[in-house]
Amino acid sequence: MRYWKPAPGVGIWIGVLFLIVTLGAAGWLLVQLASIFRQPPEQWQVDLTVFGYLVALVGLLLLIGWLGYRLAAALTLSYAMDRNGLYIIWIGNRAVVPITQIESLDRGGSGLQVPMLPLRNIGYYSGSGRTGDGKRLHLFTTQTLAKSLIVYLEHEAYAVSPADQEAFVMELEQRRRLGAIQSLKPTVEPGRLLLYAFWNDAVVRWALIAACALNLLLIGILFTSYADLALQLPMRFDAAGDVAELRPRHQILFLPLAAFVLSLLNTALGLSLYRSSRVGAQLLQIGSVLVQVLFGVAALAIMLG
Repeated sequence: MRYWKPAPGVGIWIGVLFLIVTLGAAGWLLVQLASIFRQPPEQWQVDLTVFGYLVALVGLLLLIGWLGYRLAAALTLSYAMDRNGLYIIWIGNRAVVPITQIESLDRGGSGLQVPMLPLRNIGYYSGSGRTGDGKRLHLFTTQTLAKSLIVYLEHEAYAVSPADQEAFVMELEQRRRLGAIQSLKPTVEPGRLLLYAFWNDAVVRWALIAACALNLLLIGILFTSYADLALQLPMRFDAAGDVAELRPRHQILFLPLAAFVLSLLNTALGLSLYRSSRVGAQLLQIGSVLVQVLFGVAALAIMLG
């Protein structure tokens, strides 16, 4: 097995720049929120402006995670080759391109169609497009398509950018002439490091999105109405339904926090269980949605009571 590193590209530096800017913005928002909530609870100025800070912070944290993933993928991107296939590797994932199915190579190609998506070249060029004859084009290159090698198969193509293109092409041609000793199929083998199977599960993904959306919705309702709430709220009721205890209104803000923590625990348990019990992991994430609903109902009952 022989390995090639990709040619240096500007995508990594673009990613680093975006990451620095995003980290700075997230840090500024954290400072603003800290200045608000380090005051005594009775003096908290909770309103839509603070909610906007919180939503922006969540969005920036998601963007930071995405940028970190893209940079990690770019830094671990490599190409490998043996008699049976060409392999594209990143963060433990591996795309398999059978040697026997490679029909031709082209530098740059012609008629390539790639949608102009924002941030596509962060770290490296990824995603997919179309070749001039309609084949699906998979992008795994640090260079523009004009400078990349296009590997054509019968029904699809791959854009790669080994640092030493001449040696890469010569090696690939030699491997093709030698012939394969094992039959392979074009596929992508996901790595186990980041548990892609869990995150790519449709039930899990939509349950996580729903739980996060409900949590933010509850926070938004509480922050919008907080200034109009009584200073003391009924937090506990007796068996007859009468108010048993009044507590400071700021304690109602702990309800969405508790619901969020429970959802995090369910996510962690789901990650650990997914390989052995996919259904169990899915039910845990659905349970996170129910937790958000129950805590939301409890918060609304306190507000209206």
